[in-house]
Amino acid sequence: MRVPRRRIGPKLVAYVATELWFPIVFTLVGFTTLALTVQLLALADLAVNRGLDVGDVIGLAAYQVIPSLGRSLPFAALVGALIGLGRLGADREILAMEAGGIEPARQLAAPLALVAGALTAFAIVVSLIGAPWANRRLEAAFAELVRENPAASLRAGTVHSFGEFRLEAREVSSRGDELRGVLLWVPSIGETFFAEEASVEPAAGGGTRITLDEGILLTGTTPPAYLRFHHMQHMLPPEGSDGGATERLAGASGEELRQLSRGSADARERRDAAVELHRRLAMPFATLGLTLLAVPLALRGARSSRTAGALAGVAATLLYYALVQLGNGLLRRPEAPVSLAVWLPNAVLAFAVAWLWSELLRLPRREREKRGRGAAIAVPAREPSEREKRVRRRPLDRYVLALFGETALLCFVALLVAFVLGDVIDNLQWFAKYGSSAEEVLRFYTARAPVLAARVVPMALLVAAALTMSLLSRRGELVGLWACGVSTLRAVRPILLLCAVITVTYHGFNNELVPRANARASYLKQTEIKRGSQGAVRTSLWYRVDEHLYVAQRLDPLAGEAVGVTVYELTPQWLPKSRTDAAIARHIGEGVWDLVDPLRVEVKDGEAELTPTSPLAALGQDLPAEVDTSHLTLRALRREIRDVEESGFDATIFRVDLHQKLASPLACLVLPALGLLIATAGPPFWTPAQTLVLSALQAVGYLLLSGVATSLGYGRFVPPVVAGWGPIALLAGAVGFLALRSRSQRG
Repeated sequence: MRVPRRRIGPKLVAYVATELWFPIVFTLVGFTTLALTVQLLALADLAVNRGLDVGDVIGLAAYQVIPSLGRSLPFAALVGALIGLGRLGADREILAMEAGGIEPARQLAAPLALVAGALTAFAIVVSLIGAPWANRRLEAAFAELVRENPAASLRAGTVHSFGEFRLEAREVSSRGDELRGVLLWVPSIGETFFAEEASVEPAAGGGTRITLDEGILLTGTTPPAYLRFHHMQHMLPPEGSDGGATERLAGASGEELRQLSRGSADARERRDAAVELHRRLAMPFATLGLTLLAVPLALRGARSSRTAGALAGVAATLLYYALVQLGNGLLRRPEAPVSLAVWLPNAVLAFAVAWLWSELLRLPRREREKRGRGAAIAVPAREPSEREKRVRRRPLDRYVLALFGETALLCFVALLVAFVLGDVIDNLQWFAKYGSSAEEVLRFYTARAPVLAARVVPMALLVAAALTMSLLSRRGELVGLWACGVSTLRAVRPILLLCAVITVTYHGFNNELVPRANARASYLKQTEIKRGSQGAVRTSLWYRVDEHLYVAQRLDPLAGEAVGVTVYELTPQWLPKSRTDAAIARHIGEGVWDLVDPLRVEVKDGEAELTPTSPLAALGQDLPAEVDTSHLTLRALRREIRDVEESGFDATIFRVDLHQKLASPLACLVLPALGLLIATAGPPFWTPAQTLVLSALQAVGYLLLSGVATSLGYGRFVPPVVAGWGPIALLAGAVGFLALRSRSQRG
């Protein structure tokens, strides 16, 4: 009997639209949170250690939320819509529509168009009004905070840019206004000043006044000079004031961009303004196109599920981003039209949407029914599957372990893809600013993959553990175990044992492989991606590696050639011990460089002397822009602590990072244990959706707790061991309390 066709009613339109909203909003919040995690931790440090008011820090965080929402919205709309449609398919609601004579391909267009229109309108408001306003306010607020407290952003062992000035200090006080072991590059004379101590304070007319105490200037002239001074002051412009057009144009209004794109005397500024204007219009329409892509992707598959929908959305998002990178590559060519390069991804997306919809509408109804009902009858509603029958014959430990392992692997893959996507969204402006190619981005994320994987592992174990117990409780199996005298702790024992094994493995992975991967990714970002408009050649390099300070007028890292090279050898107090200058240096392998016309000056008894030197020098082959403890293995970090303390400096910050590195692997055991106990705190039990929300809250809470504890350790408010181990200890205490409570309740 043929079922007559029916139109979807207003109640069903509202129902489907409502079912799509929750996963879209949840995905949007997740992507935005991922993009803001690092910024939130840095802002927490500003409030704890840098003397900034909590209200000001909250304001900075609020301004960063709006642009992050705008960047995340198109991708969250697609992934969230696919998850919602996957739920309708997995729960047989789409099949019920077909049985009632409603064709999903045609009738789901109405609620999807309603959702897509609302999201696009919101994206237009955010892109054209909200994000520029937030960027202006953020720039103004941060500039005001730095003007009042220029030390707020200073970090030990990190290069800071004040216009063309470069500043690095080995030790920074908790408030950031007192420095020790100071290196200051002064562009007006092209020399580096060294000082034992320094202080910074806001200048009356803006910028920063730095006072160097007990300083040294070592020249590479003939004859050389070794000049000592007691006090010297420099006026530094606002930090980051040498930023490019991308930062300045991000806060410009639409009218300002139109005027610059038409009437600016600088051709580069006209082009940059036109690019920014077109991007603000292109992103909201990407939201419309990606949302409309959801129905064809959801209904073309042979099986409907939440997971399949999410993976399809992530794949489509990555393809769209690849087109964005192709457009960025075209923008690097001055002859390429701006409109073509910026709108190319949207044009391809519109073609894909039209083609997929036409194919879906032409698909015979009988074939759609066959696909949908085939998926429906493959697993009878009330009878166990063959897999479940096999599993029932296994011992309890193997059954729980198999369920947890499958869930953990799925969570790891899903979270890793989400983290990569969030990181890509967070770095979009960076890649666009420097015109990075798709090949450069691919190399960067190949190197960065272990770093992101390390972040995902504890979260994946937490979510998998909570979901496993939630599934057992929802199926009634947990209550059945209790009825048979099996306690909760006995049921979760295999999960905890596997997590303990992963913790041991994770320790070596996180503290040995990840630092090297982090250093490699930073190297690629600073040398191959940064200043992409200049190709592979970098200019005005100034960086320190261990006991050497490297300066070069120009460097081509791919050709292995540097021009105008100066290399300082430093004492443990970061004072100059020698200086080697060369007009040209060519890398011949293994960190050895061939110097052309080298000139070496050594400091002996407070005097500078010219000394003979070999044209071959071991200058090193790594070119990091800054030193970061995340780039150091445990052995290297312990060595750094020893060197710092032997030279008379305070190594508190390094010790905090050491204890944090030692304690972080335990999160792979403590977080899943906490998730297990919370998920089984019933009856009534949490639903899987509620379990996901609770797991996300636990993960974010742990990250924020770790960030606050680290900031307290940096500020010397708590000992380093407390700052590093405190968050894990608190979670372990919560696990013990819940375990005792569960045991007493079941006993």
